[in-house]
Amino acid sequence: MKNSITLVFVIMTVIVTASCTKVIDMNLKDVPVKTVIQAEILTDSFALVRVTKTAPYLENSPTPIITNAFIVISDDLGAKDTLDHIGDGYYKGDIIVGNTARVYNLSVDADGKVYTATTTIPTGVSFVITGRNYVSATEANRFHKEGYYPTIKTTLPPGDSYYLFKYYKNDSLYVPEGAEDDIFISDSKFIGTEIDGYETPYEYQLGDVARIDIYRITKEGYNFYNELSAQLNNDGGFFSTPPANTSTNFSNGAVGVFLGASRETESLTIVP
Repeated sequence: MKNSITLVFVIMTVIVTASCTKVIDMNLKDVPVKTVIQAEILTDSFALVRVTKTAPYLENSPTPIITNAFIVISDDLGAKDTLDHIGDGYYKGDIIVGNTARVYNLSVDADGKVYTATTTIPTGVSFVITGRNYVSATEANRFHKEGYYPTIKTTLPPGDSYYLFKYYKNDSLYVPEGAEDDIFISDSKFIGTEIDGYETPYEYQLGDVARIDIYRITKEGYNFYNELSAQLNNDGGFFSTPPANTSTNFSNGAVGVFLGASRETESLTIVP
């Protein structure tokens, strides 16, 4: 008999970048072409930014990328870092490392316009993998395939907080067939402060190394992902109503978000 709790998550349409972060493919319907900035700074990591353009919804072509942007990140102590283009519209810093004690400002000069945003990094939340629930072939259903589902336990801080969950199998981002666009976020309003027995959404087999990453993200990041998810999943068909613009913390009309996040990681080898 499985013993688990249910959390409320939002599943969003996304693509996976080479760095195993999730970046949204911003091909919005019937809106003017805009600059898209997808930026993040994590604890103990350099800033990573991608700059692209929105593409017409019915145009089956690659996302237009911007390779000549001038991007600077700075913090409230006066440190500055000019990001280098590393290919395919991605830019990466090499001086400023994410810290929960700092406030970060990002300036992106692209196609003659300057876009700015500010973020902080919430303090991380530690957790443990407490075991794994086994689903037998006879118990398998549309929600659970046969296999092992690791479970976690943690205490979340009081007050509003926001989280992103990622799952890995044998050091690779776990993307089962049919789940290529899945990503999981949650609001503490839904899950409370105590999590005990929450199981992974994907199954593992004997010998697999299951890794779980929990990111504590900003409210702005959560709102951006949540609103975009609602728009992308409220399609209704080919001629449905075009989605509105998502919220953003960038100035000057850019689409996207500058996300600050902490990350905690735990792993478990599935053994008999």
